[in-house]
Amino acid sequence: MSLVAAFACCANCPAHATGIKVLVNDEPITSLDIQQRAKMMSIFSRGKEGEKEATDQLIDEALMVQEAKRRHVTISDEEVDAEFAMRAKAAKLTADQFTQAMRQAGISPQTFKDFLRANLAWGRIVRARFKATVDVSESDVAAALAGRDTAAVAAPEAQQTVFEYRLQAILFVIPANAAAGLEAKKKAEANAFRTAFQGCDHALEQAAGNPGIVVKPQTRREEGQLTPDLKKALASLEVGGVSDPQRVPEGVQIVAVCGKNAIAGQTEATVEVREEIGNERGKLLARRYLRDLRSDAVIEYR
Repeated sequence: MSLVAAFACCANCPAHATGIKVLVNDEPITSLDIQQRAKMMSIFSRGKEGEKEATDQLIDEALMVQEAKRRHVTISDEEVDAEFAMRAKAAKLTADQFTQAMRQAGISPQTFKDFLRANLAWGRIVRARFKATVDVSESDVAAALAGRDTAAVAAPEAQQTVFEYRLQAILFVIPANAAAGLEAKKKAEANAFRTAFQGCDHALEQAAGNPGIVVKPQTRREEGQLTPDLKKALASLEVGGVSDPQRVPEGVQIVAVCGKNAIAGQTEATVEVREEIGNERGKLLARRYLRDLRSDAVIEYR
């Protein structure tokens, strides 16, 4: 069943009276919140989730948002809209079509945007807290590779010196249905940002006060993992360099090179495995972090 069909199937989901059902550190979660979230989850999980799961998810997100406020982490509307557009594209819809499908199913798009905002903030908190503690050793990578069929990867012709990049994408958001001239304006802004760029460590500071600019988290990519256009654009750049502006679904984007290392005798599989291990360890630490927040919280069911 397509996502559009799933939305259509949920259009007749029953409604319930509104009242406070849970207090999370005195922050209310209403029956309407739960109803809306349950509808949303039933669509994305193909009907496998109910009100209990929706309530648990809303409690977790309330704790995430409260922790974000405590740590002064904010997510702009532009960041949420950009993520919304990406999720719509994954469903092969425009942002407007995605919004319309939700409304036809009786779901407020704000329900999904609240979910996105909480998880974007949580991701930023987790990365900042555990960046230095998630360490993947060479022996970890070797052990993981040993369990794979790496015969082709290990062949002499596959063992070559490749570049591993540490990259930071900077997005200049173009809202859906924006005026035709806005793209040229955003490209000019991106070029000005690129000219004034003083390194990845100062990117957030440079973007401060400009809500239409989203500085994305840094990522590690081996050159073989890059798109052909980006690989070509980065090949001539050294650390601190920034690519030319490129049009992406959410707006105009430039990519800064924060680090560039030559890796002898490694393959794309090595970087892929290292990333997988790091992601799994990060998820484990994030679950423990959220569990600790739950244990310290005052959660009152009504």
